[in-house]
Parts: sequence; structure tokens; C-alpha cells
Amino acid sequence: MRWEVLKENCIFAFLPEAEPLFGAYSLLDGETAHQLCTDLYGAEQIAAWRRRYRFLFETFDAVKALAPYSLFDIFLDVLDEGFTMEGFKAHILSLPEDERVFRQAGWGYFCGAEQEDILRALTDDAALYALYARVEAQCPGFLGFSSFVRQNRRYIEEYFELAAEMDMPMLGEALRARQKEIDAFRARVEEELKESDGLECAQKLMGKNFRNRGPYEQFCFLPSLLLPFASIRFFRDNGTPHNRQIMFCSIREPEKGREDTLSALKALSDETRYQILMLLAKHGSVNGQDIARTLKLAPSTVSHHMTELKACGLVSEEPVKTAKYYGLSQTKLRELLAAVADDLKLSEDADK
Repeated sequence: MRWEVLKENCIFAFLPEAEPLFGAYSLLDGETAHQLCTDLYGAEQIAAWRRRYRFLFETFDAVKALAPYSLFDIFLDVLDEGFTMEGFKAHILSLPEDERVFRQAGWGYFCGAEQEDILRALTDDAALYALYARVEAQCPGFLGFSSFVRQNRRYIEEYFELAAEMDMPMLGEALRARQKEIDAFRARVEEELKESDGLECAQKLMGKNFRNRGPYEQFCFLPSLLLPFASIRFFRDNGTPHNRQIMFCSIREPEKGREDTLSALKALSDETRYQILMLLAKHGSVNGQDIARTLKLAPSTVSHHMTELKACGLVSEEPVKTAKYYGLSQTKLRELLAAVADDLKLSEDADK
């Protein structure tokens, strides 16, 4: 692994040991972000994994809306120069069961549940049913939900077993072949940090303004090949020993599709959605209630429009306690404008 201090409290790190964990998540999520796992391992091997880890796949599918980032938030506890996948697994399994289940999902965000609710649901059927009733909109099936809560240790063990099987020589070869992209990401972070602090650098890399702004004692920037997101950050700013922000960024080239361009342009063509984007551009980060009040819209109308804008990537969503805050995805908008300019050959025709 690489671990380099680029600036006071700002770290660049590359974790080949974490790549199988991201690959496992990509498989569990149906490879919606990229097809690199199929390219690396082949469809036959992936089908075999799906059969072998049926419990894991079905449980994940039941709770993925409730636990969208699964166990990655716990990187905040263990990320250091000595990181290993086995050490990460041991740490997660060492957590008290109620804490482990609570930290893997957005309980507070989706339904206001506390860790005590999880503790009761582990052994009390009535408490389990009551907890499910509060998150039923996010979980399509009670059995998968129940497995995630009460058989969480098995869920974690199978997750890491799948990741360990994915740690094959072809993955190492793929990572070595991307050394130029890894170095380019490091150089970009280093360049941004010359004029920015860690928070500003992270905002520029993600192309958005954060609602949660710390203060953080440490910023870690990590490139990834199999990460199933363009970028994602995890943070803790409550004075714990792990008061930090960790940001993973994909080193894959963004896929450019005409369908994506048309979808974004269609979203922009609606007057209300355009007004929402203007509001976000002006204020940076706004919750749904404030959008509804400012534009005199019903909350359900705002929810509908935000779903459309999120689907095409024009806005990002950040949970803060029980509220949703939305921000303009500047990176996506720049990509959209560049795609339009490229498709219509605007640069070539500028002087005509």
C-alpha cells in the first residue's frame, strides 16, 4: 500500500487490499456502476459466486436501500499504514452486535431508530417487527431484513469470504496497469492542496459543496479502480479518536453515453427542476423543506423532482440527521456541457 503525507493533516493513500471489498460490493449491487468484475473474472465465475453466496446476495438485495454503503463507513476506525483486509474484518466482528448492525445502515436517517432499538430487535420479535415497520419502504422483504439484523455475523463473514476469493492475480495485474491513473490522481490532489485545505480540495474533487464540514483533524484521499461510485466520502467530526474525512475516488474514465446526455437535458428542460438547480447554485446546500417553501411547492412535488435530478446525476444528496440536503453536482454539469459541445461540434464552429 502507499501512504504519503502531502500536506499537514492531508494523506494520499492507495489500498490494493481494499479493492476486493469494492469489487464484492459491485457484484452484490449487480455491477450497476461498471462491468470490470465481469471483465476480470468472467461471467461463469461470477455466476458460481452468486450460487455459492446466495445468502449474502439475497440479504444485500433486501437491505441495499437501507444500507447503501454497507460496511465502508467503518473504514474510519481502521484506516492507517498497516491496513489489511483481515484486520478490517476482525475489527468489524469485534464490535458489539447492536453497534455493528447500527453502523452499517442509515437507521437514524430513514426512520429515527437508535442503537437501543437494534439491541432490542436482536432478541425480541415484537421489537424486530416494529423496527421493520419503520423501514419497510426501504426493504422489499422481511426475511432479508431479519437476516441482516439477526444473522449479521454470517453476512459479514460471507462478504469477506467473497472478497478474499476475488483477490486473484488478475486483479493485481489490473491495478498495476492503472499506475499512471493512480499517480495522476495523487498529482491532482497535491496540486489542489497548494491553494486549498483538505475540505476545499475534497469539494473540488467531488464537484459539490458539503453540508457536513467538520472540522476534521485529518483528510485522506484514496484512488480506487473497483469502487462502485464515482466518488464517496465518509466522515466523523464528533471529537472521537477517528475525527477524520476519508474520500475514495474512482480512477476509471467516466463512461459517456448519448442516453445519459439526453436524460440530463430532459431533466433540465422542466422549468421547476431548472428553478431548483438555480436555487442550489445560489445557496450551495438546501434541504427539501426549504426548497418546497422557497419555490412554494408541495413536499411530494419536491421529492419527485429530486428523484429525477438525482437519477441523471445533476444533484447530490447528503443526509444530515433526519433531513436530506441537496447540492448541485458541478462535475456532472460540466461533463454535460462538454458532451453537448462535443456532440454539436461547438468548438470547431466557434469562429464560423
